[in-house]
Amino acid sequence: MELTPALKAVILGSIVSLALCSCNNDKIEVYRIPKEGTNVAIESGTGSLAPAPSAEDPVKWTPPDGWFPQPLSEMRLASFKVAGANASSADVSVTAFPGEAGGLGPNLNRWRGQLQLPPLSDDQLSAIQRIDVDNAPTYLVDFQTADKNPKPSRILGAVMQTGDRTWFVKMTGPPDLLEIQRHKFLDFVRSFRFTSRAAIDETAPSGATKPKSTNDK
Repeated sequence: MELTPALKAVILGSIVSLALCSCNNDKIEVYRIPKEGTNVAIESGTGSLAPAPSAEDPVKWTPPDGWFPQPLSEMRLASFKVAGANASSADVSVTAFPGEAGGLGPNLNRWRGQLQLPPLSDDQLSAIQRIDVDNAPTYLVDFQTADKNPKPSRILGAVMQTGDRTWFVKMTGPPDLLEIQRHKFLDFVRSFRFTSRAAIDETAPSGATKPKSTNDK
C-alpha cells in the first residue's frame, strides 16, 4: 500500500515521540572506578561503619579498647569516637592520599589553622618528632589552642609516608580527654602494618638523625 505524505508524517511523528519517551525513562548512571590499590570510602545517607582491614588491604591496624567505630565519610578509611567525662568526646580519623599529599608542612599547618594557631616556622617544622612505624617515616604532633581560647581543643596527629601515599591519623577533642588518650593514640599509630611492601621506599637515608620536639611530653 502506498503511503500518502500525510500518513508518512503521522508515522514519523509517532516514532520520534516513542524515542523521546524512552530517553526520558532510561537513566544512565556513571561510576568512577578508582585505580587498583586505591582505597575509597563512599559517603551515603546512613554511612557505613569502618570495617576491620582485610588481608588484601595495604595496611592493617589495631584500634584500642574504648574506641567505637563510626560511619565513614567520603575521605575516611576509618573513623572512631572516644567518650570522655561530662559527655565529652574525641574524634579519630584515618585518611590517605597519593604521593606526598601536598607536603608535610602545609598539612600540619592546616591542622594548626583549625585550632587558630599560626603556621610552623621552618625551624619548628624541622624539629618535629619522627619515629618509624613498620619502616615508614612517621611524624608526630601535638597541637592545642591558645590558653585564652574560649573553646579549648587539641589535636594529636601522625603523618606516615609510605612512598606511594601519605597516611594521616588524627585525634581531635578536649585537651584533658586527649591527654588521657595520648598513649592509646600512640599505640594505635604504632600498630599500623603496611602489608604492601612495595609501598615502603627509602624516604630517608640509613642512619639519618631523627629530630625530636616537645610534642612527646
